[in-house]
Amino acid sequence: MINNMRNKQTLDYYNSIYKPANKNFNLQKYKNLVLKEHSDILNKNKKILDVGCGAGFLLNALECEDYKNLTGVELDKNQYLEAKKHLKFSKLFNQDCIEFLNKTEERYDIIFLYDLLEHIPKEKIIRLLKLIYKSLNNKGVLVIKTPNADSPYFASRMRYGDFTHETSFNKESVETVLREAGFSNIICKSTKFPFSLKSLGVYPIRLLGNIILRIYMISYIGLEALNIILTPNFIIIAKKWKIT
Repeated sequence: MINNMRNKQTLDYYNSIYKPANKNFNLQKYKNLVLKEHSDILNKNKKILDVGCGAGFLLNALECEDYKNLTGVELDKNQYLEAKKHLKFSKLFNQDCIEFLNKTEERYDIIFLYDLLEHIPKEKIIRLLKLIYKSLNNKGVLVIKTPNADSPYFASRMRYGDFTHETSFNKESVETVLREAGFSNIICKSTKFPFSLKSLGVYPIRLLGNIILRIYMISYIGLEALNIILTPNFIIIAKKWKIT
């Protein structure tokens, strides 16, 4: 997941941050959420790359649904070794993602950048996105999940809760770097909320909180507040549309 040698020199990311943060990880819930979140683009015939695949949660969720054409690249050795324990079909590379993308001749239909962009130093972000653009087939899709700097309650927590985070994005800033990398068809949206019977009571509280918050924000920035994404993380879909 982490693509910054300075951070690798200061701590053991997997044992210090990744394992404690994911100690209650539930693969079934995660799989259902990923499939729901990306039902419009996922297809078992697609060639999929997970950049910064961590311990392989996303690839594992896809393998459980019989996806076979999967590749993951992960710099952190401990996360890479953990991923290898659980993945059966995915091709895995223990390598810096920029180095991997710079050398690979493969082209992918979907590239996932889940919980990684915030770890990349600013001076490397556009280079990474340009390499991803190059590595996509025409009409291929880049999927990003990253902390939401516009989230009024959670932006600071999501930004600073992980010592290795380098920056954070909102809709405008992520669109800026993606356009610079060559993408033009960009959609930003809230993350979906995992449904369960236990969560039913949360919906009215969240709805009321969002209404109050938007009214407050309108008082400062006008009707633009109605379009601001409020979830702690947000999803960005960027399509490569190159006329040939």
